[in-house]
Amino acid sequence: MKNLSIIILASIFVLSCSCKKNVSEADNQNINRVWMLVSFKNYTKEDLVKKNAFLNLNNSKRALAKMGCNNLSFGYKISENTITFSQGISTKMYCQGFNLEIDFCNEITSILTYKIEGHKLTLTSSKGEKMEFVAQDWD
Repeated sequence: MKNLSIIILASIFVLSCSCKKNVSEADNQNINRVWMLVSFKNYTKEDLVKKNAFLNLNNSKRALAKMGCNNLSFGYKISENTITFSQGISTKMYCQGFNLEIDFCNEITSILTYKIEGHKLTLTSSKGEKMEFVAQDWD
């Protein structure tokens, strides 16, 4: 009987440990996808969709983005609900009306927090400015 009690207790302990998930790990898995920009400053959703503005966070260390013209790349780090982006690099094509790209590049390095709610990602800067994204793979 004593051996049976020990086996049962050991089984409960092993099962409870293996079922537990780290919350930040789950958030990181949700954030590692392509996000379509749908709300930013005074740009309309239609303009953002037309430019196919996106932020790709599939790589856990390097973010890729495109705001309708140049390819952009930023280093980034995630911890709890904070996210920081390093100064980016980009291709240097001239495109007519690339204010969105300039505004995005100026704002992305001041981003401090992120929040995922279902298929929606919100990035918030130190000034309270928000960028809202929808997961590309969301139907």
